[in-house]
Amino acid sequence: MMSRKKTFFEFWRSKEERQALLERTNRLKLSPAQLKQLSDSRVQAELQNARVASLLPPVGTEVFRRFTPESLQALKRKEQQRSKKKDVSEGDLPKPTSDLEAGKPLPFFYGAPPTEFLNTPLEELDPFYQSQKTFMVVSKENIVHRFNANPSCFLLSPFNPLRTIAIKILLHLYPL
Repeated sequence: MMSRKKTFFEFWRSKEERQALLERTNRLKLSPAQLKQLSDSRVQAELQNARVASLLPPVGTEVFRRFTPESLQALKRKEQQRSKKKDVSEGDLPKPTSDLEAGKPLPFFYGAPPTEFLNTPLEELDPFYQSQKTFMVVSKENIVHRFNANPSCFLLSPFNPLRTIAIKILLHLYPL
């Protein structure tokens, strides 16, 4: 004989099940001392700030870091770890941030990058591109450009002077 699912009202009418549910909820309730601590306005403000701060992207010019051989090695290590974990679903991967797309201006909350970081390879700010082998370059107009960190023409690394000069020429604003 097949048992049919109970409706919400049939469940609620069942005295034993209702009693078990109430006992479980009572075990999950906070004690009066814990409630008093949470009612403190400073604790509530701190909890709210912590929740909001975790959602915000990094802010300020301290987020800009040069793309170095060490950061390239870190990218290679992450790529090797990902290749070992082939069971990662596509839903778990980060999505590209629309504010940091190539060809768009850098969002204002990052601030203007220091002049020594303009037209030089920088580590990625977007988590989506951090998982790939790329680096970004911010031009003088604060436009984001992305480049592949693999060797160009199979021999020019991202740190090769010829390649860095080619990137600077490519991004140089020359009035026509």
